[in-house]
Amino acid sequence: MNAYKDLIAAYQAKHPEVEIDYQSFPYDVYPQKLKASFIAKNPPDIAEMFGTWVPVYSTNGLLAEIPDGERLRDGYYKAPLGGYSLNGKLYGLPLEFNIENGGMLIHPKMLKEKGIEGPPSTWEELVESARKLTVRDGKGIKVKGFDFVSGDNITFTFLSMILQQNGKYWGENDHVNFRTPEAKKAMQALVSLIKDDKVADLTTFGGELDISDYFFQGSSAMTYRGPWSIAAGLNTYKAEDFEYVPVPSFTANPPSYAAESGWGLVASQKSKQRKAAVDFIEFVSSNENLLQWNLSTFTVPAKKEVAENPEFLKANPFMKTSLDILTLGEWIGPITDRDYFFKVINDHFQLMASGQETVEAGLRGIEKSINDNQDQHK
Repeated sequence: MNAYKDLIAAYQAKHPEVEIDYQSFPYDVYPQKLKASFIAKNPPDIAEMFGTWVPVYSTNGLLAEIPDGERLRDGYYKAPLGGYSLNGKLYGLPLEFNIENGGMLIHPKMLKEKGIEGPPSTWEELVESARKLTVRDGKGIKVKGFDFVSGDNITFTFLSMILQQNGKYWGENDHVNFRTPEAKKAMQALVSLIKDDKVADLTTFGGELDISDYFFQGSSAMTYRGPWSIAAGLNTYKAEDFEYVPVPSFTANPPSYAAESGWGLVASQKSKQRKAAVDFIEFVSSNENLLQWNLSTFTVPAKKEVAENPEFLKANPFMKTSLDILTLGEWIGPITDRDYFFKVINDHFQLMASGQETVEAGLRGIEKSINDNQDQHK
């Protein structure tokens, strides 16, 4: 919130004729409130949107085009821009790179106590280390060797493991295709971590705490989570004995991954102040202003020059793991209902991991449910 207020004050100092009324809402109500404002034809001049929401609005002609899109596009990583792009044009600009993959939290002391010299460098080493690190008591798993069981991570890891096999998961007509050998191999490996390797379980899935909270409480040795979890460890838990390290690729290929377009700014096409609204978005998106925004919000930069600025890494040394792989990110694709997409994968994963459904049946169910939903939103 303060990051926006500072930028608004800086912009108004340069443009005293412009008055910006800043309003914020709880996330639980914001998406519906935003949608209702556009339906009522009384949208905000400028709105913060999550990248996955943007295509619904841009496809329906509700957002203003950002001028000079071709030039601007070259300055950003491709994954954050995906949701803001339509037919070669930009309808907003991302403020962050919403990366959930590629890095994990580890307790170096736990690894050392088990005779593990440093973080794993291959997927096979990851699984082997996770087995050694898992601690059980009479009630089940006391310390998870490798925790990846969260609403976002199951989906992102599954998709990324497909990409790391040089596979694809989008077919024709914005339909997913999970009948490929790559999809089956990826899902089987994830399910095996629960069923066969037993390095994690489903006991905390959907609970009040995030899996990063359990990590900082000492309930897991290695936890697959986005870099935003670092801030929670530093600020909430005052943690010191942890590192944020790369997650090895599932294959010998580079650790490519799927990523959503994160939070950014858009302007309403119908705004009477459209020119000023677009100008403010461009002002916020300057290298200097974005650097300060990313630093103050502890977010990964979507813009190349900001991510490559030594000042950013100096202020956030834990971010190195994520910064090193930003070029490997691919836009997750044209999902029409983000919550449903992730829920379907998560629901079937639980059935597969608990032995109530085979991997083959689970993938068929995921594919059919998502594709039916994609069709409903066309």
